[in-house]
Amino acid sequence: MLSFSCSLTGGKAVHTYNIHPDIPGRAPDVQMSDYLKKHLQRRSEKVLLDKDGLDVSVHVGPDVDGDFAFARTEHGGYYLSAKDERTMTWLVYQFIKMAGKEDPSIEATDLPPLVLSGKDTVVTFPFEYRDIYMPANQNPDVTYLLALQNLEYDWGIWGHNLSKVLGGNGDTSFGFQNMSQELFARTNGIVHQSQFCFSSGRLFDLTVQYILDQYGDGTETPYRIMIGPNDNEIVCTCRSCELAGNTLTNATPTVVAFVERLAARFPNHTFFIPGYSTTAALPDHRLPDNVGVFLSAIDYPRTGDEASNPKVEAFFDLLHKWKTLTNQVYIWDYICNFDDYLTPYPILYVMQNRLRRYREEGVKGLFLNGSGYFYSIHQEMYTFVLASLLINPDANVDKLVRSYYADAMPHVGEFCASVMLSMEKHFLRSGAEFPLYGGMDEAVKTYLFEKEFREYYPVFLRARDMEMTPRERVIYEKTRQFVSFTFLEMCRMRGLASGGFAELMGSEWVVKPEIWAALEDLKIMTSEDDLWYLTDSDSFSMDLMDRVNEAGVYIADYENELEMWLAGQWWKGDYLLRYPVKVHYDDQTLITTKLTDGIAGISQNYHWGWQIFPQQKGLVIELPAEAVAGKSGEFFMAFLNSERHRMAPPKFVEIWADGRNVGVLRREGLIDYYDEGEKVVFRGLASFGHPEHVELRVIPSHTRNVGIDQIYFK
Repeated sequence: MLSFSCSLTGGKAVHTYNIHPDIPGRAPDVQMSDYLKKHLQRRSEKVLLDKDGLDVSVHVGPDVDGDFAFARTEHGGYYLSAKDERTMTWLVYQFIKMAGKEDPSIEATDLPPLVLSGKDTVVTFPFEYRDIYMPANQNPDVTYLLALQNLEYDWGIWGHNLSKVLGGNGDTSFGFQNMSQELFARTNGIVHQSQFCFSSGRLFDLTVQYILDQYGDGTETPYRIMIGPNDNEIVCTCRSCELAGNTLTNATPTVVAFVERLAARFPNHTFFIPGYSTTAALPDHRLPDNVGVFLSAIDYPRTGDEASNPKVEAFFDLLHKWKTLTNQVYIWDYICNFDDYLTPYPILYVMQNRLRRYREEGVKGLFLNGSGYFYSIHQEMYTFVLASLLINPDANVDKLVRSYYADAMPHVGEFCASVMLSMEKHFLRSGAEFPLYGGMDEAVKTYLFEKEFREYYPVFLRARDMEMTPRERVIYEKTRQFVSFTFLEMCRMRGLASGGFAELMGSEWVVKPEIWAALEDLKIMTSEDDLWYLTDSDSFSMDLMDRVNEAGVYIADYENELEMWLAGQWWKGDYLLRYPVKVHYDDQTLITTKLTDGIAGISQNYHWGWQIFPQQKGLVIELPAEAVAGKSGEFFMAFLNSERHRMAPPKFVEIWADGRNVGVLRREGLIDYYDEGEKVVFRGLASFGHPEHVELRVIPSHTRNVGIDQIYFK
């Protein structure tokens, strides 16, 4: 992107420019003025450079007031200055975008929208570190174009990656027995290779050597380095760690001591500990100047109504305590529903309020955790708007959204902008709280307004026949694929009620035509040639374009199970269909039709059609006697088997009628946990006379929850 080129021809443009270093002969000024000249001229077939053109002076250096300055000179020229080359690169492309708006001969449509006002300004960025974990920001070019940073390039060791110091890319599985047991956590005499002992001298020596080998001592290039435990709840309580202050739930004492030793060894690097999980507890002393905290905002509710939520002030009380211990407070915040990357997530106004609050509190850096390398709906727009807010939290969100869509989707962008902004405003008015891990039922209760979505959805589908630019067409089709998932899950959530997946034709429930159409839209694939329109990178893996959630579930896996369910029409002939049942568990009773609405569970995610109950304390499902009276047939029940979601099927299910055991539902084979998620079907025959009381008793196999999708009897 940064080397867009055209062949040059004669003639002059609307404006010509005399671009030169502010201080002749000064290397940074010369380098960046030449860079501006080269990349401006490459974008036009007309001559743009002329010594008699508008004067453009370029200056880079620490003497600049603020992070950058932009000014118009008295003769109509421009003065561009920035404190470093990285910021100047962003300013260069903002200038090119501005020039392109004035001169159609300058090709700048591939660049992000203009956020530079064109007025004289001196700006100090409110946050020294600004990072957005989205696919667009995985391209270094885009990182510079949006004035962002990127954890892959701007950090040494990052997050829960200390295992890198062991060699072998941190894979301990092949060589654990040959490694020093001193490296790993010990609790009650048991060594855990999945966690470290931060009192280990050997671990410290390996870490020092790794930093020297990979990043140097920081004299030439200082790095930020985060050191933390692996992401689990294990804390080393060996004799040394226990004496240092560790407990079974608190690793802060030894992690802080470890990091302080590194900070003393490498005074030019800056080290961070994560304020999260086993290192959530505060240290008991002030940290060295080159040690900070990356504080997780997971407990800071994402809501438009912060004033009435006591958790908000609890988070900022914690932040204030950290500020007394270090001047380097960074925040790790979250901007997605990590169980659903496909459904729109109107987070922009909420994040603007949060960024303003962070600025007021003196937070130094922000990492906004989004969909990472997995593509999420309209991630290009979200990345652009959030990057702009990180530069200026007071920027006009509506204007930023509309400017993005005007550039990226000139024909249907106004409609998209109106829809997205309407969702944003509805959520703010709702006072609800965003779920970080939620299914469709939680989405419609909080941030997705079902009536509005159902109105917009058919209008959006009709736009497929409109004229579009190539880039616009690719974004449109990807959006159509994603919102078809939202539509399908919304209809599945409604079952056989109004707005559900089927309609009654005579005595049969038939799948609606729009459900089949949405299923076809779900199959849309982005071609290799069109890939760069979505990611600004032609090397971005196709595997990362079609995932549903943080767990990496493929859209195709969802679509295949969905198609099998719809084609199989398992609800046909079901005696229990639409009858309410009573579920008794933990001294509670729930009356529901969710177990008899025909909706099959999809194995990869517990949100998709599964009803979750505890199975340990006598889970009993009471069936309507009138539905089974005088009937014989086979019962079918499906359970979710998933280690990841802490779900396990039962041993078996007993069928009772008027106090007598009249049958058993069993599955064949052993009951093993399956990490990715699998549907386990239990079957059993039963014959009923005219009982007054019928129930299914779930006999537990484990203390874990049980996920049930349907009960069929036919």
